[in-house]
Amino acid sequence: MREKEHCLDTYFEKYYWLVMWNIGLFVKDYQAKEDICQETFIRLVGKLDDVPAKQVKSWLLRVSERLAKDYNKKGGKYRTDVGLELCEEFFFDVHADPGRIVIKKETCTEKKRVLERLKEEKPQWYEAIMMSSLEGMDNRAIGKELGVTSGLVSKWKERARKWLWDAYQKEYGDEG
Repeated sequence: MREKEHCLDTYFEKYYWLVMWNIGLFVKDYQAKEDICQETFIRLVGKLDDVPAKQVKSWLLRVSERLAKDYNKKGGKYRTDVGLELCEEFFFDVHADPGRIVIKKETCTEKKRVLERLKEEKPQWYEAIMMSSLEGMDNRAIGKELGVTSGLVSKWKERARKWLWDAYQKEYGDEG
């Protein structure tokens, strides 16, 4: 248990201001931002075993964005602002080949563009994929959150994966 507390403390110190900033994109009231931030980290406690360390930042940003949007929905002020990018920044290894780093960064940028297109064109598919991938939610939980059946969520995820693959191949497949 102490290890879990130590990890949570580390993540809190490292990402508190980033999460607050992300929430601030959607919510202007400081007290509400603090409450949403606290709720985000409380939810992380329950997921520490499931969320890989390298995905914690993305997970926190995604969950804080959803909580902020839910807060606005309940207040009747729901709006869709663009949150932070999902790709992590690359850590530069002094021994890494610079050419490989550039290629990895370009590939990440290409994938983000395709993912943003999915978000614009098929927002429900995007939500289902994000809830599943970043938050580790199962189809039943996603369906409950989105107000649809788990079977429909399964279809959305299947179609989204195919859409992403096809869109990426169409846009960037010939270059590789």
